[in-house]
Amino acid sequence: MVWVVAIIFIDKDTLGFIICHADLKMKNNLMRKIKSFDITTEQWMIMNRLFEEGGISQKELSERTLKDQGALTRTLDRIEKKGLVKRRVNPYDRRSFLIYLTDEGQDVRDQIVPIAEKCIEDAVKGFTEEEVDTLTTLLRRVIFNL
Repeated sequence: MVWVVAIIFIDKDTLGFIICHADLKMKNNLMRKIKSFDITTEQWMIMNRLFEEGGISQKELSERTLKDQGALTRTLDRIEKKGLVKRRVNPYDRRSFLIYLTDEGQDVRDQIVPIAEKCIEDAVKGFTEEEVDTLTTLLRRVIFNL
């Protein structure tokens, strides 16, 4: 019997690797700093979207957070148990729920915002405002192209 072993070399200088690495580093940095709130970065992202636009359906929230509906349901279940979000039956479609931040969720969000802003500041330390704008524009173009 002959075994074939494939070795995959990942070039750490590729755009894909660099984007993934930056994303991972940013998430891990934020996670370390918000650990005491018993909130994950995914839960934080959902809570922040609900602050921006509360009372949206789970389907809409899934689209806005780029999470599949199954994963979103599990995450919502966890943060609902913590008392940070609540679901209400949609008065226009009783088959769906509208999701809202609770007062406690709002308080937690308000405490995390400065921490998250500091994490972003740390990530772009030494960049000019123009460089940050350029990076943002270029990454949006990558997203648009795909």
